[in-house]
Amino acid sequence: KHRVSRGHLVDNFGPNADSLMVRTLDLFDRDTMSAAGLPIAGEKRLEMRAKLQERTEKAIRELFVAQMSILEKLTLKKFNNALLRKMGKDNEDSKDLFENNAAALRTAAFAFEAKASTLEVPGLSLSKSKAVQDMAGKLNNALMTFPDSPAAKIKAMKKVEQTVSKQKKPSEGSIDFALDFVAMIRPDGFGNLQGFAGYQLGPHSVTVGVHNDADDPQVIASFGGVRPPFIRVQPKLKLDVEL
Repeated sequence: KHRVSRGHLVDNFGPNADSLMVRTLDLFDRDTMSAAGLPIAGEKRLEMRAKLQERTEKAIRELFVAQMSILEKLTLKKFNNALLRKMGKDNEDSKDLFENNAAALRTAAFAFEAKASTLEVPGLSLSKSKAVQDMAGKLNNALMTFPDSPAAKIKAMKKVEQTVSKQKKPSEGSIDFALDFVAMIRPDGFGNLQGFAGYQLGPHSVTVGVHNDADDPQVIASFGGVRPPFIRVQPKLKLDVEL
């Protein structure tokens, strides 16, 4: 549980959770076997066994859901980073980027499904099926919206700036400046809503993000046990001098 709270997955969680469930109940049955035949003690024993099973199942279900969420975020992050790297290497427009990354999408979906298989707990009917289906839709959406994402636009703008810079004659001198304005809004919530919006005006840019994760224990832990600021603004002034 501590490992999951820090955003990590538990190796072979599914088989281990199944074994833990069986072992816990077997140990309880063995240690309380002497009370099984007693009228009052026997009823109390069954009641305690049911509570133990309920609590153990609840803990396993919560860890299963939490790890599926972690795996989803990791998969989307790796997929977007892969798209950014490919964008930096290839001179592609949006259409080419979509077509050429169909294989990358399938690879990401397959990797997610393979890892999700290790989280399944058959004894509690905790299956990867719905998560795999949801992940396929989110990967498709990530690929379709990638060319319009702030990260992709910023990288495209940098490539244009580099091209223009290379085309300048050595004798030309210039002083250019640009202002990048980035704001992050983090309202109450557990991270189920996230979005970004960007606006480009010549060399200047404004990017605003919203992520309702102020109540997420992982986020609070990363801020030293306190909630993150509701809004954080990061202005950046770029100065390019060529003589």
